[in-house]
Amino acid sequence: VSVVEPTPVVVEPVVVPEPVVETKPVEVEKVVEEVKKEEPAVNACTPNGCGYAVFFGKDHVGEGEYELGSNLAKMMLYTYSQSDDVPTTLIFMNSGVKLPTSDNDDIITSIKVLTEKGTEVIVCGTCLNYYGLTEKLKVGTVSNMYEIVEKMKKAAKVITSIKPNYSCSA
Repeated sequence: VSVVEPTPVVVEPVVVPEPVVETKPVEVEKVVEEVKKEEPAVNACTPNGCGYAVFFGKDHVGEGEYELGSNLAKMMLYTYSQSDDVPTTLIFMNSGVKLPTSDNDDIITSIKVLTEKGTEVIVCGTCLNYYGLTEKLKVGTVSNMYEIVEKMKKAAKVITSIKPNYSCSA
């Protein structure tokens, strides 16, 4: 019986040269200025619409305790006011009209900051009349259902705190 021993194979490493890339000097300041000139995200449009709207159909957020929901609504408005990506439109309807007529300075200040950042604030006139708050409106424009529906249709999305009803009947 003869045994054949394998001969070792030596593999030489292959050296791949790095590609040569030509670069041009970039003026950082010029690039920064160009970025600053760009439109903010709030005006971004999609096939579904432009920007986003926030709909307040009540004066609180959520379904739990009213006091907690009131504080959450105040915090929500403050959070939006501190954002760089503010809503295109704030819409107040039904008991939500109590927010732009509130005696709470924090709420009014947050809404005013949003208007200064370009957010349009529209308030249901029928709702203000119903609650007897027309004369107490501190910020926003009295509006009607036609304009409210148009603003909602033109928004890429509408954020609301109203609990959706997912039940369907065929």
